[in-house]
Amino acid sequence: MARKRNANEASDRLAALGRVVAARFKGFQPAAEVLTKVRAVPTIFPQFDHATKVGGLPVERFMLVHGPSANGKSTMVLGLIRSFLEREHFALFVDAERTTPQDWVDTMLGPVARHPCFFAKRPATYEETVELVRDFCNGIADAKEAGEVPADTSGIIVIDSLRKLVPANIFKKLSSGKEESIDGVGGRAAQMKAALNAAWLDELIPLLERTGTCVVAIARESEDPDADAHARKFGYAFKITGGKAIVYDASLVLRVELAGKVTEGTDERKRVLGERHRITVRKTKVAGKDDKVTTAFFHTSNGHLKGVPEGFDRPRDVLAMAKQFGLVEIKGAWVKFENDKHNGENAFVKAMHADPELAKRVEAAVREQFKTHEPEGHDDDGVIV
Repeated sequence: MARKRNANEASDRLAALGRVVAARFKGFQPAAEVLTKVRAVPTIFPQFDHATKVGGLPVERFMLVHGPSANGKSTMVLGLIRSFLEREHFALFVDAERTTPQDWVDTMLGPVARHPCFFAKRPATYEETVELVRDFCNGIADAKEAGEVPADTSGIIVIDSLRKLVPANIFKKLSSGKEESIDGVGGRAAQMKAALNAAWLDELIPLLERTGTCVVAIARESEDPDADAHARKFGYAFKITGGKAIVYDASLVLRVELAGKVTEGTDERKRVLGERHRITVRKTKVAGKDDKVTTAFFHTSNGHLKGVPEGFDRPRDVLAMAKQFGLVEIKGAWVKFENDKHNGENAFVKAMHADPELAKRVEAAVREQFKTHEPEGHDDDGVIV
């Protein structure tokens, strides 16, 4: 009887609060309507989708990519662009570095390299980039509002790289003929760019949320001469240029580096078939707070293995995860998944390239395991957890 009375009292209190809310807080929205779940677009990198814990690359967010030079940053972001285009989203590639050739894009993006929703620009100034990104995001939002594209349509903007976005006033001072400094502003160019990055992010964060889009920016990484022995031992002996705001405001901070080569044969007859790249998720604002740094890998092929074209080697990514989750049976050199059995991992990879349905079945089984397996990673001392 007492329990029923307590329940009735609680119901009465909530009803009374509801009347107060209706009368006094008409301009407010319920928190559940504002603090929505993280939306994500699945990518061609299954290990990365597992590592983010949201099943893909988050949208409505700003994300930062860094890493050593020539270790796979631009390759990885092209894979993200391909992921969006394959799902009929929009993509904008800001090639501020001016080093991305079309033939390489054709190789990495394959059938979507000439997708009508894929755009690129090589802006002359920082200000031009800001305006370009604003117009792109608003264009997607306007198309959704007009019913021209589905309401869940998103867009990805890749900026390669922040370092090459130069404010117009620096160019003016450099061309003025005045003797000030090598950068034209008394050596303050880096400070100016950092301040501009921080100011731009103040506009960009709400813009991305409102338009359902995302930005992935590449930042330059340099060696930290002041790094201690601990940082050097566990891979933290670097600095990210561009100011603190680009790290602080990022929902994901990803470090991409070359992890090794994919080979066939041994000793003198060994040949390189591709590369293996590591993506380290060093910061996340899209999943629960974790005390470990999660890692993922992706593979690329150079086309030297017959039947495996040059470009992203997604079947090899899938096979690596199938092994991790115990979904394939390995006896000696033989690899078996359900009724498919092949002599060696390379043979299994070739079979998945030749049979897309087999590749889809293996990947579907892998992604099903995301629900029960935590991403692999390590703590700040390098201990695997």
